[in-house]
Amino acid sequence: MNKWIKKSIKIANAPGYLDKLSEIYVMNVNPERPLEEDLEHRIYEAFKKRDTIELIRLLLQAEVFPVKDSYLGFLRAKEDAIKENPMTIKRIGERLYNLGLEKLLQEAMRPKETNRQLGGAFRQWLPSLGYPILEADEFNMARGIAILKGSDRALKVYATEKLGCKLDKGIDILFKKDNVYIIGEAKFLTTPGGEQDRGFDDASSFIKGKSGKAKRIALLDGYIWLKSSKGIYNKILKSNLDIFSALLLKEFIEDLQVVL
Repeated sequence: MNKWIKKSIKIANAPGYLDKLSEIYVMNVNPERPLEEDLEHRIYEAFKKRDTIELIRLLLQAEVFPVKDSYLGFLRAKEDAIKENPMTIKRIGERLYNLGLEKLLQEAMRPKETNRQLGGAFRQWLPSLGYPILEADEFNMARGIAILKGSDRALKVYATEKLGCKLDKGIDILFKKDNVYIIGEAKFLTTPGGEQDRGFDDASSFIKGKSGKAKRIALLDGYIWLKSSKGIYNKILKSNLDIFSALLLKEFIEDLQVVL
């Protein structure tokens, strides 16, 4: 386990992780989600009292949640996160109250939908790092640190044609620090199990790819960093790959050693 994995575990298990992550993966305000009828009375009481922590805690016991929000999987996996992330809880609570009690209960009967990965949101956040984001021609000429501008497909084409990388799909970031090139993918894994659990394995396979002259990283966030005695966490503890939270990206770039 390298220092970046250690730092990621520390950040994710500390208060405020989701609040910080919300600066990267901004949630769309589109109310939609479920709850079960046997909890109706207690939910009614919590809603009327505007006891947001209790209301969300009760709704998390349901099979599905009344509104769509990618942070719910993390809140289910770590109960203390409800108290440790006041900004996130306030934001989700406001959405629930805006529904009104009747609408909330109606939405609670709807089927759960699969959350999508938010690669677009990640790319929109990149300018906040303070590095130039350049078109290919300018990127080629740039010195120091620079990020290539473009869609996941455009970044893949550049990595393939200019850097000799063989890639099965698009990538979320391509940057350089002097003569060192880095390609990476970014994922917010929201709910344990199934496709989401394969996110770590996919990231490992991506990084282990040997083709091309670019170093590879994977920026993973969500429940996978929570301390557990089973599942993905054990794989993480044994890994020495450059897999870490997107919150550490700037620190990683600044720490990157360049041999001139």
